[in-house]
Amino acid sequence: MTWSKFLKAPPPLSITGLLAFMERWKPGSTHGFEPATAGQIAALAKSHGGLDALPPVYREFLATMGASTGGLRLKFGTTSISVLLEDLKDHQRERPDSRRHLKFAIGEDDYNGRHPDDFFDLSRPTPDGRDAAILRIHEEDLVSGKVAAERPFPTFSDWLRSVIVSRVCLEVGPKQHRRYYDLGPKPEAPAKAYEFFTRLGFSLTELGASSEVIPLEHPERGAIALISAPSTSIPSTGLELHARDKAQQLLLNEVIQDHKHELRGD
Repeated sequence: MTWSKFLKAPPPLSITGLLAFMERWKPGSTHGFEPATAGQIAALAKSHGGLDALPPVYREFLATMGASTGGLRLKFGTTSISVLLEDLKDHQRERPDSRRHLKFAIGEDDYNGRHPDDFFDLSRPTPDGRDAAILRIHEEDLVSGKVAAERPFPTFSDWLRSVIVSRVCLEVGPKQHRRYYDLGPKPEAPAKAYEFFTRLGFSLTELGASSEVIPLEHPERGAIALISAPSTSIPSTGLELHARDKAQQLLLNEVIQDHKHELRGD
């Protein structure tokens, strides 16, 4: 698929595809997932305008692993629906506009203090209606409006794509079997990287993709590449590369070094 065709119809994320990808790369990695009940999902959606207010991909997530993600750690905190519902019982503190912001993850406390929470911005759905923009911020700061929210990923789907590839592919095996490349700030870098890797025989995975987060895989080489477009937090295109076999990793590293200027759009 050419870059122009990809932009016209980027394949969406489905939770079924996510599970298939995880089990293929790391068998047993979905064990321990526990779904939220229909009653829990309805209770969470109630104050946000009902079930239809929840982005469909998030409803699929809740119906698959909303109660527990097992051994999969998605963030410094929790996405557990029981914790989210318990949090809603605190009627003493001021809340952000529930018709616009839906909290889907709560930050945990550690020696650095409390990590920020994650919210959907329901006023900014994706064009296909399956997802919405997300932001990361402490709830009290979102209410006050005095602190700008972080936007580490454009959407919930992109957040899942990036985290799943990291946890299931990039963080397994020896460190020498993975590399990170900074492809610079030029806006054409993601397209250049996509076209380069598709010419090498890489293709899209069950995780789908967007113009911001693009997982690609080469089954014969046992390799995965994750292209991340520049964002407000990281103003450069990033490329993460992992091969199961050390020889394949070294070969791919050499190919990338030889074409670094092309990938950067220089």
